Parts: sequence; C-alpha cells; structure tokens
Amino acid sequence: MLLRRITEHVKAQNWTAVGLDFLIVVIGVFVGLQVSNWNDARADVARSVTYLERTSADLETDIINYQDSIDFWRQASNYGLIGLDYVEAGQLGDSAYWEILLAFFQASQVDEFATTQTTYDELTSAGELRLITDSGIRQAIANYYSSTNNPTLYLFPPYREHVRGIIPLDIQEYIWVNCYSLAANNQQELLNCDAPISQQVAARIVDQLSADAKLMSELRYWISNMRVATQISQYRITAAKELQQMIRTELGTKPEENAP
Repeated sequence: MLLRRITEHVKAQNWTAVGLDFLIVVIGVFVGLQVSNWNDARADVARSVTYLERTSADLETDIINYQDSIDFWRQASNYGLIGLDYVEAGQLGDSAYWEILLAFFQASQVDEFATTQTTYDELTSAGELRLITDSGIRQAIANYYSSTNNPTLYLFPPYREHVRGIIPLDIQEYIWVNCYSLAANNQQELLNCDAPISQQVAARIVDQLSADAKLMSELRYWISNMRVATQISQYRITAAKELQQMIRTELGTKPEENAP
C-alpha cells in the first residue's frame, strides 16, 4: 500500500509527498527497532532475575550442605579421637573394646562435598554471565565458583582403605546395617550400636589395629584433614551468605527470618 502510494507520488513528481512517505517509512523502521530492542531488554532483565534467583537458591543449598558436612566431619573426627586416645593411653577408660573397634571403622567414613553450580554452569556455557549487569555481583559470582574444587573437601584417605582391609567383612556388614544411616537427602548419620561379637574377639582386632603404626599415622592425617575441611567450609559459608545478600539486595528482597 505504502509502496504503491510512493510510486504514484514519484510519477506525479510530488516530491513533498515522496519526502513525507519516506519519513513515515524511516520513523516506522526506527519505532519497530526500538520496540524490538525494548522487548529484548525486558527479556534480558527477566532472564537476569531468574538467574539471580536460581543462584541464590543454589547458594542456600551450599550453605545447608556445608553445615551438614561440618557436622559429619566433627562426628567422624570424634570417633577417630576415641581410637587414638586408646592407642596413646593404652587403656580403655570408660569404653569397651567394641566401642573402640566401632570408632576405628566410623572414623573411615567420608563425606564428599560438591558445590551446587548448575545455574553458574548454565550461565557460563551459554555466555550469559553478561546478563548480570552489576559488575560487583558478577565478579563475586565468578570468584565464588572459581574456588570450588578444593580436594580437601572430597578426599578419600588412605586410612579408609587400610582399616577396611583389616576389619573382618562380617563385622563391617553389621556396622553398615546397624550403625549407619543415610537419609533421603544423602545426609549420613553414624550410630552407636550393640556389639555383635564378644569383647575378647573385639580386643584382638583392636590390638591388631592399634599395633599398626602406619594405620595410626594415616588416622591422624585424616583427622587433621577433616579439621582443615571444616575451616574451609566455614569460610565458604561466609562467602555464600555474603554473595546471597548481594543478590537479595539487587533483587530487592529480604533474607528469610529462619535462613541459616
């Protein structure tokens, strides 16, 4: 329609009308581009908000998981200390041989920590980190996720393999069934349980373990590693909370009252 009208004006050499038609075309194209850009900008903002909300949720999961790991490492370390106390004191104290044997096994448990970074991986793989327009938040996100792969947090210690190569399999099976629990959220719980063997049999195994100097050295290292892992996790919890607060401020939301 517009093209036919322009053609007619050209044939009639009505240059004023031609100019007006041309101006209408230019304005139409400009407005169309502006509307398109505006829609794209709105879509980018919406995606940015979604990414920030998902990142905040990932950080919340990290905070909970770090605390669960800290609690687990504390429990496993305490079991290890029970075994070492017996070795170094040379006497049972208030414990029985079964409790010492159970402590040696439970100290070999591990808790592999893995950072929740599905959203961050999606942001970086799709090249959409640019959608986070606040440079401070963008840099804080990059810094947080660039320091996630600390081997201290998912170490499988030599002690684990060594001690399980000594304790009889039937006893290990009993411990797994009666002295260990795994919740639906993969949270582990180490439990005390009744002895399936006599104190005499337990004493022989405990003495065999205690006499193994290399095993005791590996146990000390493992306890030390869990202490370091705890310190790293506490630092990471602080970093996650600070980043989460930055995101909440950007989104204009307030922290939940019961948030850890």
